[in-house]
Amino acid sequence: MFQTGSHSSDRDSEIGFRVLPDDVLLVIFGFYRVSSPSFWHRLAHVCQRWRRIVFAFPCSLDLRLYCTPKTPVTNTLDCWPAFPIVVRCGGSPNHKRLSPEEEDNIVAVLKHPNRVGSIELCLSHSLIEKLGTQVEEPFSELEDLVLLSQNSMQLVLPSTFRWGSRLRSLHSTRVTFSLPQLLSSSPNLIELQLHDIPRVGYFSPEALATALSGTPQLQSLSLRFLSPTSRHNHIGVPPPSGERITLPSLTRFKFRGNSNNLDRLAARIDAPCLGDIEIAFFNELTFDGSHFGRFLGRIETQKSHRRADIRTSKRTVSICFTRRGAHPRLKLEISCRRLDRQLSSMAQICNHFPAFLLGVGNLGISTTQPTSGHDGVESEQWLRLLRSFSGAEKVHVAGELVTDIVHALKPANEEPATVLPALRNLHLQEPGPLFAPLRAVVVPFVTSRRLSGCPVTVEYTQRYSKKASADI
Repeated sequence: MFQTGSHSSDRDSEIGFRVLPDDVLLVIFGFYRVSSPSFWHRLAHVCQRWRRIVFAFPCSLDLRLYCTPKTPVTNTLDCWPAFPIVVRCGGSPNHKRLSPEEEDNIVAVLKHPNRVGSIELCLSHSLIEKLGTQVEEPFSELEDLVLLSQNSMQLVLPSTFRWGSRLRSLHSTRVTFSLPQLLSSSPNLIELQLHDIPRVGYFSPEALATALSGTPQLQSLSLRFLSPTSRHNHIGVPPPSGERITLPSLTRFKFRGNSNNLDRLAARIDAPCLGDIEIAFFNELTFDGSHFGRFLGRIETQKSHRRADIRTSKRTVSICFTRRGAHPRLKLEISCRRLDRQLSSMAQICNHFPAFLLGVGNLGISTTQPTSGHDGVESEQWLRLLRSFSGAEKVHVAGELVTDIVHALKPANEEPATVLPALRNLHLQEPGPLFAPLRAVVVPFVTSRRLSGCPVTVEYTQRYSKKASADI
């Protein structure tokens, strides 16, 4: 549609657009800008008229200068108007190491902090040293900041690197900085993502909560600690009492770390609109969760879940609470290899859940983790976990351990309906045809429930089969 190149002229442009006024061309340019961030470079070289229109409406066309390590900064900034600057230096931690000249180009761009609106940096020790000595003014116009550590090194951002109140998005990976002080000046922050938080950059949950009190517009919060050692000396320390801060706009929260850190943070915050929650715990002997459970109980949007899904695999166990067709969603995951530890850990966490979560009517169980051979121990752990879901009316069990799970539903020396007392429909799905061990467990279970006055309908489906059979 548009011709580009230095050979174009006013006459070339007027051939196709002589009847179009400036405002119509501006609308056309606006549609064209989605094709490339540097679209306006080509438009400005078509002819003098187009150049005049483009430069007359920098805000409408969102004109920006994109600078990379190879950009000759001095020449670029001198030949264009003072448009906002976008700095792009590596999009992944494995980005190749910059040469000294390329680092100098980046530092030269960052010496214009009143124009830089977006930064994406893959940091190294040498680049951090240059930033600490040559970049001292705060980035007053900065809105988006992404900091990555090259080759997974643990780096500390120099204290001279500061931003202003316009910051809306902050992502960092294996880079630490003075978080409480910097967040206190970020009232417009919408998204905060701190991943692989280094051991040297550990901050207490209480300090984080205090810092977040200055971010009333925060909508998304993601925290991932690098390893269990980030817990340091806070193991077993109860969360201090004190006034909770409210995050009124927070709708999404992700966390990976120790349960004690999460519990301490949950004790200090309220998030009434929080809908999407995803928690991943390290493998621990005991799990703290009382304050996290009460935190969930204060969130109205979490009270509409109707289904819970438990999944076990060779590396993790998870449970996900959902409602049909939409958010909110609550997912918790534990990194653990042994099945008995998986079940024991999840049962510990469920003990802290509010009643409305454990009262879900539809429960799904999917297992790809084979038994470890400790049948008695695992049966007891299944029993502990299943007792938590006393409100489940429908249960769907699939995977390698269908027989073990059904066996746990009928504990010895107990009334048949003590486990899952509300159960009315049990759907079993196995990878192969129905075989004798499963039949030997299901028939006594169904009979005992019928005699106790709590009958259960059992359906069987072979995986990948389109038909179900109730002939058990």
